[in-house]
Formats: sequence, structure tokens, C-alpha cells
Amino acid sequence: MLTYSAQASQMAKPTEKPWVLLLLCFIWLWPGILGHDPWKPDEPYVLAVVQGMLHSGNWLLPTLQGAPYLENPPLYYWLAAGCVKLFSPWLLPAHDAARLSTPLLMALALLLAGMAGRDLIGRRHGRSVVMILIGCLGLVESGHQLTPVIASFTGFAAAFYALSLTLRSPGLAGALLGAASVATFLGGSLTDLMLIWLTALMLPAFSAWRCKNYALTLLLALMVALPAILVWPMLLLREYPAVFADWWANYCLGQTSGFKHIRMFHDFGYYTVNVLWFAFPAWPLALWTLYRQRQPLSPKLQLPLLFALMIALLLTLSDRASITDAMPLLLPLSILAAVELDTLRRGAAAFLNWFALMTFGLFGLLVWLGWAAMNYGWPAGLAGRAQYFSPFYQPHVSWWHAVGALVATLVWLWALTRPHLRGRQAITNWAAGLTLLWGLGMTLWLPWFDAAKSYRPVVQSMLRKLPAGGVSCVAAESHNRLALISWRYYAGMDLLPFPAGETPPCDYWLVVRDRQQGMAEPGWQVLWTGHRPREDNMTFALLQRLPPTPPSN
Repeated sequence: MLTYSAQASQMAKPTEKPWVLLLLCFIWLWPGILGHDPWKPDEPYVLAVVQGMLHSGNWLLPTLQGAPYLENPPLYYWLAAGCVKLFSPWLLPAHDAARLSTPLLMALALLLAGMAGRDLIGRRHGRSVVMILIGCLGLVESGHQLTPVIASFTGFAAAFYALSLTLRSPGLAGALLGAASVATFLGGSLTDLMLIWLTALMLPAFSAWRCKNYALTLLLALMVALPAILVWPMLLLREYPAVFADWWANYCLGQTSGFKHIRMFHDFGYYTVNVLWFAFPAWPLALWTLYRQRQPLSPKLQLPLLFALMIALLLTLSDRASITDAMPLLLPLSILAAVELDTLRRGAAAFLNWFALMTFGLFGLLVWLGWAAMNYGWPAGLAGRAQYFSPFYQPHVSWWHAVGALVATLVWLWALTRPHLRGRQAITNWAAGLTLLWGLGMTLWLPWFDAAKSYRPVVQSMLRKLPAGGVSCVAAESHNRLALISWRYYAGMDLLPFPAGETPPCDYWLVVRDRQQGMAEPGWQVLWTGHRPREDNMTFALLQRLPPTPPSN
């Protein structure tokens, strides 16, 4: 009788070539990394922290505008600062150089996920895991941003691979799990670290993991992780005891207690609903695997299933509602999805391929039409909508980008016509279609997106309203961090922060409000107002202090 691996090996033919995976992954990694300003929600803050590190030389304590900023541990900031130091300004602007840390970490995460799939499922299945992972709708945007979430995701991938190694190579697994624990703590949070170790401690509930080798793995991991994890907090405690106390109380204990605040029933559906698109097509394929392998639950399913259940439980009980918190869930779902990918029925594979053709073909066509509209004014209706959503955009055509996008579109259409379609080919076509659509958007539409999402046009608009000789002092309330960051980065202007409610210390005052609140202030005149397109909830206004009224006789 053929073993499962032998059956899967036979059914996998014809299979995708390794160079196809490498090329597709390389193409997937880069669109959206270079060529645009920092975008919300995280990029302006991350870049400001990185520049603060480089300017002050203090790499121990992340700061924002000189104040401690411990929303995330420093690992991602360290890597981004290193990239800026290496590549800026002689090769890339600071924001592009810092963003290089994202493809570096994402490439490592994809490699670790593929190795975990190869170790758990068998040879050639690691490729399937990676294809499913880069085909997930939620990863394509999150995986191309300047955000510390990427460091946490890479730490989870390293921990997952380490646990998959434990039954075969406990020594290597222990060392890797220890390193993954350090990376997760310094790149994510104490909650992320607890999630990994809760999963590791619960694995012996399955008999395959109830052995001496697994105990040795955990012991070695603790020996590696504990001393290294303590280095940064101990240095922080020694140099900044007050900051350490605040970090421990609000960011460590506060985060780990987050899932104690169980939300009302009507809020439980946030992740349930959003994961349906965020983790597609991994979750339907994972359900197919669980259906095919109902009895018994084999060791290759035990680890990803337990990992997925633990992440899902934490998300359900968490008081946060951020879909990027679900990124680690993509790892076990992709592993589960790859187990029975080769047994996917031809009709299901054909449907996935047809759905990819219809979805990405339609949206790809819209991208091309939108590119023509925004640059050449045809179709007129689309041109009007393009102008409405990005009024700062100036027509800009890069023929290198256009020719490359056209070649990529034709290659993808050719790939969809291949005969003998199986599960692997269908998921590869899906991943290629998503990569194509993202690539089209981040090349043809990138200047248009940047004009809409960057604060550079807003800052430049205000500068044109300043007196000819310039001004020596512009004040802004200290809680308006985005204004302080943006005016410094785009104009080299250090706004003078002051506490809200106090009298502005300058004759010019940059106000940030919802447009409905109004900008008028007694004793001040409004010189300028501006905001990003369709962002009326954050409108900027420059006010000038009026001279005092002379007393009447």
C-alpha cells in the first residue's frame, strides 16, 4: 500500500518548478516598497522613531519627537534604522531605505513557513505553503508596509518552524525556538511570546509530542531565550527606570491583560467576518484538509491546528479590533491548506482558477482603464472619479512601468490557460493573479495613490501661504503628533509643541481638527486650511495671532 507521502507525490505531478516559486515570491515582495512617501497608519510614526534613533544615537529607547515611544519593542526600528544608515541619502530617501526592512523580514518569514511545510507535510509541499501564503488577501497589503507587525509575524514563522522540527532535530529546534522567542518579544509583544509558549506547552496533549526529545527542545529553548530576552529590559531599567515602569505597566501587563476584557457578544464577530477575506483562500482549503483527514488526527495536523485554535481564541477574547493582529493565523491555515491541496477535486481547482481569472482580470482591467483615465482623460467618467479622489495628482507616465505591467499581464493570462489543472496550479495562478493586481496598482497607480495618501501636498500648500520672509515660530498642540512629524519631515520645520488648552507660545498656530468643529479662534485669523483628499476628520489650519485691539478713548 502506498504511504500518504507517496500518494501525494504521484498526485502532485505535474508540479510547479522551484524557479517559478522563487520568481513569483521575488516579484511579490517588492511592489509598494519603493517610490512613495510614508503612509498611514504606521509609516509616519515608524520613520520618525527611526530618525530619532539616528539623530540622537540612542538605540536603546525608541522616541517620538523626543518623548519615549514604546508602542512596540525596538527590533523593527533597529533594522529599519540600519537600512537608513546604509542606503540613505546617497541611494534612497529615508522612507524608502527604512521600508527595505519589510521585504527582508517577509522573505525570511516565507522561507521559514515553507520549511515548516516541508518538514510537516513532505518534500515539495513547502512550495505550496508559500504559494497559499502569498495568495492570502490580507497579507498583500500588510506585508508591504513600514510597520513593526512584520517583525512579529517573522517571529511567529520562526517559532512555528522550530516546533515543526522538534520530533526530528530537538537540538536545532530548541536553539531556533529560543531565537524565535527573543525575536517575537523584541519585535512583537509579551502577549505574542505567551501565545507561542502556551502552544508549545499544550502540544504534549498529543502523544506524538509527549517524549524526551520534546522536553529537551523546550529546555534548550528556555536556556537560549531567557538570558537574551532580559538584556533590553534590564538596560532600559538601568538607564530609564521611570520609562521602564511605564512600559511594564502599560505595554506589557496591559497587553497581556487585554484578552481578559471579554467584549459583548455582538462584537465577537469582528474577526470571524474579516478573516473570511483576510485569510482567503487558505481557510477553505484548510477546511478541505480537515474534512479529508477527519480520523485520526495525524501529527502533521496537530501542530497547525493547535496553533490556529490558540490564535483564534486570543483574537476572540482580545479587546482590540485590528485585523493585522490576525496575521499569525495565516501561518497555520496555510500549512493546513497545503496538506490536501493535491487531492483538491478538478472541479474545485477549475472554479478557483475561473474565480481568479474573473476577479483579477476584472480588477486588472479597471487598473489599466484607471491609468489611462488619470493620465489621458479617457474614459471621461473614470477620469473625473480619479480627480475627485486624488486632486493633487499630476499626470505622470513611466513607460518602463507600463511595458513591464503589460508583459506581466500577458504572462498571467497565458498561465491561466495551462492544461491538466490541479490544486497546485490553481493556487499558483491565484497567487500570481493577486501579485499581478498588487503590482499593477503599485506601479501604474503609485503616483496617484501617493498624491492622495501623502501629507507632502498638504504641507507644501501651507508653506505657500507663509509670509515671504518665512516665520520663526509655529506652534501646534503636543498631542497632534502626525502634524509635528509631517511638518518636520516634509518642510524641515520644527513646530513648537504645547499642551492642549494653554495659550500658544507663537504668533502662528497650526490647528488640527474635524472640519465640522470649525477653525475660528478668538484673537486669531485663519490664513490657510488644508487636508488630504476625502479626509475631513483631520483638517489642518494655520492661524495668525491678531494684534491687540487698542483701547478706545
